[in-house]
Amino acid sequence: MFISELSARTGFTPDTIRFYEKMKLVQGVRQQRQSHRQYDESHVAALLQIKFAKAMGFTLKDIQEKLSDWDQLTEAEKQGILTAQLKKMDEAAAEINQVRAYLQKKIARLSEQTRSNELVC
Repeated sequence: MFISELSARTGFTPDTIRFYEKMKLVQGVRQQRQSHRQYDESHVAALLQIKFAKAMGFTLKDIQEKLSDWDQLTEAEKQGILTAQLKKMDEAAAEINQVRAYLQKKIARLSEQTRSNELVC
């Protein structure tokens, strides 16, 4: 398949796929006599793994360093990587919850001020 089909199947833009190729996260295959790269189901799977890893909060550097050899890691190593990432996600969620609570209080105060200004007028 060409990059346009790979893009449609994975949700990544062609530019993003080319960027990932430059980072060596995925590699298209050039056919002799063709200037276009060809991709197959293994490329779809690799890009979907990148998408899921990013959704779990892994950076592209993490993916390059830690997840590129995933199949060669022991179960204990995999568990360690995922546990560490879960901890990072929990910390980020706690920060988001703090900011959310602050915003809710701020909105409530502004609503109260608006109501009291309406009563005065």
